[in-house]
Amino acid sequence: MISTRTKRYSSLLGIALEGKRLTAAVVHRAGNRLEVRQTCQASLSLDPLTDDPELVGREIRNHLDGARIRERRCAVCVPLNLTLMLRTEVPDLSETDVDGFLSVQAEREFPFALEDLSLSVSRYGTSEGAEHATIVAIPSNHLAVLQEVLVAAKLRPVSITLGITSLVKGDGGPEEGELTLLLGENGVDLGIFAAGGVVALRPLDETIETEPDGKSFDVETIAREMRISLGQMPQDLRDVIRTVKVYGPAHIVEPVLEELEGSVTRMGMSADRGELQSEAYGAASDAIRQMSPTALAVAARSLLGESADLEFLPPKTSRFKAVAGRVSTRGALWLAGAAAAFVVALTGTFLLQHWHLSRLESRWVAIEPIVVETEALQQKVRQFRLWFDDSPQGLLIARELTEAFPDDGAVWARRVEIRDLSEVSCSGNARSDVDWLEMLDDLRETKGVQELQVSQIQGESPLRFTLSFHWNAGESDDT
Repeated sequence: MISTRTKRYSSLLGIALEGKRLTAAVVHRAGNRLEVRQTCQASLSLDPLTDDPELVGREIRNHLDGARIRERRCAVCVPLNLTLMLRTEVPDLSETDVDGFLSVQAEREFPFALEDLSLSVSRYGTSEGAEHATIVAIPSNHLAVLQEVLVAAKLRPVSITLGITSLVKGDGGPEEGELTLLLGENGVDLGIFAAGGVVALRPLDETIETEPDGKSFDVETIAREMRISLGQMPQDLRDVIRTVKVYGPAHIVEPVLEELEGSVTRMGMSADRGELQSEAYGAASDAIRQMSPTALAVAARSLLGESADLEFLPPKTSRFKAVAGRVSTRGALWLAGAAAAFVVALTGTFLLQHWHLSRLESRWVAIEPIVVETEALQQKVRQFRLWFDDSPQGLLIARELTEAFPDDGAVWARRVEIRDLSEVSCSGNARSDVDWLEMLDDLRETKGVQELQVSQIQGESPLRFTLSFHWNAGESDDT
């Protein structure tokens, strides 16, 4: 688990963003006890990740001002459906080598370059002595947009984490574990915690059903996904999961818990409502029980000095201040002399570069007519190259296969093979079962695609698949 340095504050604003739903709570610390000062719940008209950050931040600020919330420092929970997750066994290596091993695994499995991701790792051991790690990634561009929104809302984030992980303390022993469900208005988050770490995280968005009198939860689907998630775990970890904790607003949790209890009992576990109570802060009021608990939980953990199990806030470093604090007066004089010498050397370098550029410009004037003529020929080659391609059928197959994939990148291909311009195989990943099935339906309806077969499906987030089909050129729209 990545360790983060925590700073003690006297008060903090907890914020949970679930789609277009905002939940906020100001928590004050007095000694070792916590007190909830203000709360805010609101539906946003703008999406925090896709709409203009300035406008979204202004809307959030208006809601906070309406609730008389003036606290600027905040701890933020982001939705679980923004994340990618990978679980791997850690070999017996030194700590330095383990970091490199986990980076290689992330680069191999995630569909993004490592520099485009913000990674957080939770490590845990098993009773058999094996060590495992759960790698959770969020695209860096999502975090950048979120930080712009917070700045526009006049907020200063001290932590960015996941709501479901803020509900469970990650300090349990190897014989302790639980399955956690977080119910919200847009779906259900499932988390499995054991041996002091995060074992699995899954968003269950397909468990929400829209009915004439409002939204309801498909409890049978939730129970099935619980069984699937537990079945994918090693047996020694599965044996320590004896409790199911259900968190969320009371009016949502109580009916779901009542329906879910029978299924949980048949799985050999007990089901309880998750409560935000401890020796540090008292029982929550009825108003607080009706709101999402993640905003309160993330603020409480930060105030109590407990680091987040999975932290995604980019570190803030100021190298200039660190260096300036260590430099003495004599060192400052030496640094000034070195800076002056550097300026002189830099000036000489610019003069030499100017002379060199002048020579190159003279040579360019001499060859410019030839270059212009060559570029004109290249443009004609690019314009007419496709008309002389001897395999347009292959381009047609690639185009039809590409159009079946969604534009938002929820399903992506890792390998495509076309044999004899008729037999096509494709391997790739999908963010969820729903995205994968929608892509499969689109491909099945594509004219020219025949004998579509799925030869392999495995994993969960991302889901890995392999399919193949026969291309009949006579049936396509472009024949």
